[in-house]
Amino acid sequence: MKKSAVFMEVSAPHFSSQTRFHTVGLGDVEVFITEDFASLERQWRALEGQGIGSLYQRYDWMKIWAESVGRPAKVSPRLALISHGDETLCILPLSVRMRGPFKMVTWLGDSHTNFHMGLYSRHFLQSAKPDDVRGLIDHVIGQLGKQDILELCCQPVMWQGYTNPITFLKSQQSHNHAFALSLEPDFDAALNRNNGARKRKKYRWQQNKLREHGGAELLIARTVEDVDRILDVSMQQMSRRFSRSGIWNRFEDAGVMSFFRELAIAELDKEKPSLRLYGLEIAGEIRATFAGGENNNQFSGCFISLTNDEFARISPGELIIYLVIEDCVKRGLEVFDLGRGEERYKTSWCDTTMPMFETTIALSKRAIAFAAYERAKTSVKRTVRNNETMWSMAKKVRTRLYGRI
Repeated sequence: MKKSAVFMEVSAPHFSSQTRFHTVGLGDVEVFITEDFASLERQWRALEGQGIGSLYQRYDWMKIWAESVGRPAKVSPRLALISHGDETLCILPLSVRMRGPFKMVTWLGDSHTNFHMGLYSRHFLQSAKPDDVRGLIDHVIGQLGKQDILELCCQPVMWQGYTNPITFLKSQQSHNHAFALSLEPDFDAALNRNNGARKRKKYRWQQNKLREHGGAELLIARTVEDVDRILDVSMQQMSRRFSRSGIWNRFEDAGVMSFFRELAIAELDKEKPSLRLYGLEIAGEIRATFAGGENNNQFSGCFISLTNDEFARISPGELIIYLVIEDCVKRGLEVFDLGRGEERYKTSWCDTTMPMFETTIALSKRAIAFAAYERAKTSVKRTVRNNETMWSMAKKVRTRLYGRI
């Protein structure tokens, strides 16, 4: 990418860079770049309440992740705010980091974020032209100093009826899709979107099987003690599952437990929390957990964990999803998503497939070959993931090589 022209540059106490850029669709806009979350908090919170973005672009999610997980991993935030007068047009929660010898520009949030994207005003999405977006991204990258690669992963093509403007950059289809369910004011109507009769029958069977054990109770974290109990169980369950499958457990990364704990506690009393923790209690113990948060009437599932004991046969994962969706309907939410990555339980519950894309662009000559390699790797992953036989074989090989019982 070529560095865009700077039309005005001034100093500001909270911003490392403040420049002006000309667009066709929006006129002259100001571009602010900072590492300091507090300097953007007012504009950020206002935009997340009125604009277009996912749970993972909410101020609290991004700030606490950057402090708890990003800092130990040496990921430095670079927050770009684009405004026109007093109107905030978008916020791009970017970061800079090293990968081997290469300086990378990435989204904040890493693999703990299901949907990477910017936070946009409707005005920006309706008015910005493709050349405006490409020019703005060039301009922002130019303010970050010498970098080697722009790598923006795990991005939805569409969000809440709007095209993701990053699609105007050179990109490729991701190897994973995401999955969502459109909710209805009536819970039965929501179930009927995808085989509701089977789900109700399965639920009645589960209730009958559990009656001799006192039934099942859905716990929602209301106190710090609830948060600690549910998180402790979920991390134990996920550790065992990932170990058996030979999958890297991203929840064991430095700071991840602290991140989820701090975020959940901070959101305990909020009507629309960035993180809500659920536990399914059977016979006095939590047999499944579910975590998610909401933004703009959409509830996004962040993770799920399941027991591997005698109660596994009654499918506690399906049961907790059933009860969480019921809770979402009661709270008037409109969309429920289970994030990216095709799994049988996701296709069973969801009626909408959400295409995802990746952006990998070399910013220096020395990174051209590496960027091409990364794009080729994504293409191979997509080929394997879309072929049932190849994907089944890949999972068996992974478990044989890396799995532990």
